[in-house]
Amino acid sequence: MASGVRIVAFGRPDRTDAASRVLHHAIASGAETTHVSSSDNEEFHSMDHGSIDWRDVLDSTNWLINSSNIVLDGESPRMAWAASMIFAELEGSKTVMVVTMPDNPGEIEQSWGAVISKIRQIQVLFIDPEAIAPISKIEGIEEGDLLTQIRLKGMVPIVCTFDASSGVAMVEHSTGSVKLEVEGKPSPSEWLSRFLCKLPETGPGADGIRKATAVE
Repeated sequence: MASGVRIVAFGRPDRTDAASRVLHHAIASGAETTHVSSSDNEEFHSMDHGSIDWRDVLDSTNWLINSSNIVLDGESPRMAWAASMIFAELEGSKTVMVVTMPDNPGEIEQSWGAVISKIRQIQVLFIDPEAIAPISKIEGIEEGDLLTQIRLKGMVPIVCTFDASSGVAMVEHSTGSVKLEVEGKPSPSEWLSRFLCKLPETGPGADGIRKATAVE
């Protein structure tokens, strides 16, 4: 159980976004979680992004989880999305970005472009298997080299993916890479939640990352 691990996610009020799904699974792992969204009396696309006290929300938080597709939901959510990462940096929280395919596949360039614009503020970048081919095409990188090249070019400490059909997790990090089959065949969001809950316990070294990847 992830006792002592605190995770905050910014997402839609109905929690249909990727960041909210990861947060949902983190609850099952015993993490202390906070879901940040628009208020009950406002629409998400036009929310008052300035009313969120990110400094207070992120106090003593291990991870801030964001979803790439939130930037497509309106200017106000995008502003909140961007502000959350600025305050995470100030408060010492590590930012996790979950990149998935938009409902409209043609918008992948827009959502991925927004992620790239914030790449230096991201500590863990998770790319859903469905998004790897389109992003490889955008970046002009072979699919098999995508995680490594993004980690090197963007200087992201951890770039990872998880293929639910094969149960294989791949993690590129500053001291090497991990590729292994995970028992139980969790969903991508479930694997990521377990990885994030485990990592503070195992540590960021090569051995710690391997243990967190296995999510035993």
